[in-house]
Amino acid sequence: MRAWLALLAAVTALAAAGGGQATTLPSITVHVKVTLTARSLVLSRPSAARGYTVEFAVRNGTAKRRTFSVAGKTIAVPARKTRLTAVEFQARGKYPVISRSPGSTVRGTFRVS
Repeated sequence: MRAWLALLAAVTALAAAGGGQATTLPSITVHVKVTLTARSLVLSRPSAARGYTVEFAVRNGTAKRRTFSVAGKTIAVPARKTRLTAVEFQARGKYPVISRSPGSTVRGTFRVS
């Protein structure tokens, strides 16, 4: 009887230890290339699913520094350089995408379904 109880306790402990790891879902990363010009903002992919992490590779094709903003996160991109930023989208909806430089503002939309 004691051996049976010891075996039951061991199996329960192993099940509890393995179950903790199974509850964490791996995050899925979507890569989006962004091209900035003085008059346009082009996204290689205009949408992603809720819960995904989106990595934006922002390329500034102009001769001036520009900023890039999405979901409350803003980065500065020097002239003719590329910078990375990542955002984890937890809510569905339309998110404004904005690029600014002195005298120029370009707007777009990124959708999360």
